[in-house]
Formats: sequence, structure tokens, C-alpha cells
Amino acid sequence: MLTLGDMCAEPDFSLRIVAGSPPAADRVVDAVRVLPGTSWERDPLADVGDELVVIRPFADGPADRQSGNGNGKAEAREAAERLLRELARQRATALVVAVDRHGAAAVPALIRISAARLSLPLLTTTKSLQQWSELAPRVREYRRRHAEWQAEQLAALLNRLPDRLDDADVAVMQHVADWLAAALEGEVLVSDTQRGVLAASPTTAPGTFAPLLVGRSVEPSGAPSPNTRFVPLAGAGSGTVLAVTARRPFGDAGTDLTRHAAKVLGLIDQAGRRHHQVADAERALKLSAFQLLMIGEEAAAQRVMAPLAPGLLDTESVRVYVIDCADEDREITARLAERAVADHALMVRCPAFNHLIVVDPARDGAPGNTYDFSDLPSGTTSGTPSGTPSETAEALRRIVTSLPSHRMGGSRVRELGEVADAYEEARNALAQASRLPDRVALGEDRMHLVDVLPPKTARRWAGTLLHPLLTLPMSRRDQLLRTLDLGLEVRHKAAGRLLGVHRNTVTHRMNTCFDLLGLDRDRVLNQILVSTALKIVMAHGHDDLSADLEADFAAMMSVPEVRAWAESFLRPLKDDPRDLPRTLCAWLENDTHVESTATALGISPVTVRAHLRTAAPLIQRELTLDLDSDSLPDDDDHVLSGVRPLAFALHATTGLPRLPSRPVHG
Repeated sequence: MLTLGDMCAEPDFSLRIVAGSPPAADRVVDAVRVLPGTSWERDPLADVGDELVVIRPFADGPADRQSGNGNGKAEAREAAERLLRELARQRATALVVAVDRHGAAAVPALIRISAARLSLPLLTTTKSLQQWSELAPRVREYRRRHAEWQAEQLAALLNRLPDRLDDADVAVMQHVADWLAAALEGEVLVSDTQRGVLAASPTTAPGTFAPLLVGRSVEPSGAPSPNTRFVPLAGAGSGTVLAVTARRPFGDAGTDLTRHAAKVLGLIDQAGRRHHQVADAERALKLSAFQLLMIGEEAAAQRVMAPLAPGLLDTESVRVYVIDCADEDREITARLAERAVADHALMVRCPAFNHLIVVDPARDGAPGNTYDFSDLPSGTTSGTPSGTPSETAEALRRIVTSLPSHRMGGSRVRELGEVADAYEEARNALAQASRLPDRVALGEDRMHLVDVLPPKTARRWAGTLLHPLLTLPMSRRDQLLRTLDLGLEVRHKAAGRLLGVHRNTVTHRMNTCFDLLGLDRDRVLNQILVSTALKIVMAHGHDDLSADLEADFAAMMSVPEVRAWAESFLRPLKDDPRDLPRTLCAWLENDTHVESTATALGISPVTVRAHLRTAAPLIQRELTLDLDSDSLPDDDDHVLSGVRPLAFALHATTGLPRLPSRPVHG
């Protein structure tokens, strides 16, 4: 994540935090908004969450207007106050004032006082608004470079470690100290209360830290400044401390590098723990690569993995497997899986759930990279397809079948840039895997709704519905669409961990999307509609705007192929003597709330829950209760994967629930 501290360290931006401004170095920067001239005075501000807003001081603009009635300056002051209040309310990253020279004196007192009162970070820049307009589109590139830089530094740390445990000595500790000092452009000291200085970089570091270390406990409770960190190298009782002072305030990247360095230095100092500490650094690299793949940055992910596994991700296609470890200790399974995949695939520990995620390259000509399910009964996707499984898939299947509480889902072959879609497909397959003898479901065989929709009509309908998002600048559009897609599939906390951002950022982006679309995010059917439109655009692209959105939706849903798909999807429900489709339809129309559904049908909530529990295995989907409640337990991970096809299948066969084909404001 790109932070304000990172941007302040980039000479291109010429940014300085104004003295007295609240701590802001670790604030995330998603984009830059330049408000030219007096536009901030007269135009609506719209959404600015996680954005850096750049203006000229009013003294250079509207405050000097000769209005004739003497009110121009007062009006400008009122406009400036409104601007700052709105930025604080929306939790903008910071306000930047373009000035001729840095310093608080260059900023009008009204702006300084209001920013301090509202706890809004305030910065100055000596770049002009025109220069910022040219710099703003480059923020995405800075974010990508920053993620790569962090991964490269971790790789450099790994390269400084010895191959054998017996080779870990004070010289290696000095190499790590030199690396960290160079990476943070600061000074590093490793010292012990009994043994004195163990490593220092540069050689002047002991003199720098001596006043700070005097009287400190071996477990410091806080740093004396935003630029300094003290980290104990081992557990309670250890007197070995890593002290770091950096050129700029610590952001997420600097904190992570320091944390990893502390782990590695602790490894060297405590030789018996070497294996676990090195593994942590490797896991951090692999997780960084996976998160880059999840946001479509495949080239960056390839560069991140190059030091660990050269060429591993140099492939056009992949499969993704998700192993659910249930309530068991994931590390036991992880060790088995790491030996099984070796250097043939990328395996990471899921940061959101008790899962293991494997990205398996499907290389051209490699045996077993294509599964053939044509000889299996409809809906069967067990681990015994007629095609020969890849070595990775077969090894993982053996692990899962040996552990009774485990299950595994796998995706179909996807392009490397579609890892997020492959992950979603593999995770959704877990619901089916739990009902198969070997608890493995690979490459789902049955058709998806998107596969049977008429492409031309579907593209036009989906493109029109999502038009406010699709017409945004490319970097902002891609960011919002990827967050929206994942945020509709899993809880916001989980989505944030998978994407490497805070859950509040996910929620903010989701709200932004639904506001732009003119849809009430609290309505389940609206979420289903938007999610389906996203799947269509990702699969088929989008066309010109529709002249009649409702007519296109009706035409799209009335083709024989959709009707056949819907009947096939719902057919298992007909064997139950209860009217399960009626309950499911009412459940969806009541936003998946059991109590409301029971009232609408005149039955008890217990009966509604019984119908849902019966229907879920019949249609091989998870049916999550109270869909939009973020207060549900974190392990309740399915959101729309089960109810989305159910809603469309019911609508195609019965006309209910009534799906909104156009924006409906809440």
C-alpha cells in the first residue's frame, strides 16, 4: 500500500507535512484529486475517500477577487471552511496546499487552524496545480513500484542469509543491519544489555542511539519519534534489541521491513529458531505475489517471485486450488502441501480464512493441465476425472483425502491475469467438495448462468447498468471493479486481507460503487444484479448503451438456453414434497432475513431454516443467512456465490423474485 510517508519521500511530489499537523505518515493514498482554480469553492466535492486533495491557497485565488461588495474574501473563507469540513467527514487522506515555499507560514491561517481542529492532515507542495494534474495519473505506477520495492527488499534480505544454520554468525548479522540501513536510508543498531553492540550500520549508529537507549527497558513500550523503532529480537526476557531510525516516518512498508529484519536477526541470535524465521520471510514474499495477482498485476507478481522461484509464474494460464483446513491446525497441512508442490506451484496461507491457496501454472503441453469431465454425470466433479490430473492436483488430492476434516476446491484453467476469478471459482467449489466421497471438487462441470446468456444482449445490459463505473479513469475503474467483485463474494474484512488493504477501504469503495450506480447496497437483489453484471463484463466485455434496459433484461432472460439452465439448476428441489422454491423466493425478496421471510409466508422461522438447510445440498450451493450483515462471524465467508444463481434460476422459471433491471434508489 502506498502511504503518505512514501509520497513525501518521493522528490517528484515535493511534499512536506505542515508542522503541528496530526500524524499521517501511514495513511493510505489510493489516488490524487486536483481542484484547479476556485472549483473547490463552487463545485460539489463528490467522493474523496483515501484521496490526496490538492488546491491553491485561497489567498492566491478567490480571496483577491474584487467583488464590489467587499464580501469576496469572506465568501472564500466560508468556502475553504466547507471544503475542510467535507474532507474531514469523508476521511480524505490529506489536504495539500500548493505554495511557493514550504512551511506553515505559506498556508493561510484559516486553513491551518481549521485543519488542526478537524484533525485533517495538512501538507504543502512547491509543485504547481498543472504539474500535479500531470503527476496524479502516475500514483498507480508509484503504488506498483512501491509494492515491488518492498518485495525486492525482502528478497535481498533472504539473499543475505546463510545456506546452513551453522554459518549464522555475527558477520551475517552485520550484513542484515547494512541491508536494513540502506533500505530505510537510516541507521541501525543491534545491541544486548549483556553483550553490548552486536551490529551497527553505519559505524556512527552507536553514538546516535546511546541517548535513546539509556534507561530503556528491554521491551520498549513506544518509539520516541515517528522515525524511530525499537524491536526486541526474541521473546520476553531477551535483552537483544533492534534499534532503527529512518530518514522518513515509518509507514507500513518500513514497519514490515523492520519487523522482518527483527525476525531474521533474532534467528541469527537464536540459531535454534532459524528455519521458522526464514520461512516467515519467504511466506511474506509469496503472499505479496499472490495479492498482486489478485489485483491483476501479474507482471509485478512475476518479478516478486523471481528471487524465490525463477520462471514459476512465467505462464499464460493457471489453476487455483483452495484447501479448507476446517478447525484443524493449518501449519500441519501447510508443511505437507509445501513438500507436495515444491517449486512447481505457488502456495500461500490465506490471510482471511483457515485455507491454503495454491496457484498452479497450467503450462502448454504439460500433461494433466486440462481436465475432461465429459464422461462424468452432470454435476459431478470429483477427483477422478477421465483426464489425468496434474502432479500438483493429484498430490494435493492425496493430502486432502488423508485428512477427514479437510476439503478442496479447484478452478478451471484461467489466464494468469484472472487469478481473482479462479480463486472465487475454487472457493465456491468447496461447497460441493464437502458432499463428495473424496471431498475434492475440481473444475466445475455444470454450466454457469453467464455461459448460457446471449452474449450481445447481455453485454449491452451489463454495460449499461455498470456504465457509471466503466467510464471512470482506467486506474480508478479497475481498482473499484476488482474490489466490488471480491467484496460481493466475501466479507469486507476478508476481502481487505486478500487484497492487502484495510476493511474500511473495502467498505468505502463498495459504497462508492453503489452510490455511482444509483443502487441501494442494503438490498440483496441489487447486490445480485450488480455481481451478475460484473461477471458478464468480465466474461464478454460490454457494448454500447441500451435504449431500453428493461427490454434487454427480459430478452436476455427469455432465451431457451437460460430457461433450460434454470430448470436444470432447480430440478433437485422438485423431489422434496415441500414447496422449497416458494420459501427460497420469499427469502430472497426479504433480503435473506429469516424472520421477515417467516412472517411473509405465515410459517415459523424454524421451518424457514429447515427449508434452507434442505435446499442447500440439493442445489450444491451455500445459502448464507442475513446476507449483508457485516456483524456475522468471520468464518461465514460465502456471500453471493450461492444466492446469485438461485435468484436468476427462480426468476427465469417463475418470474419471481422480481429482479430490478435498472437502478433503484434506496
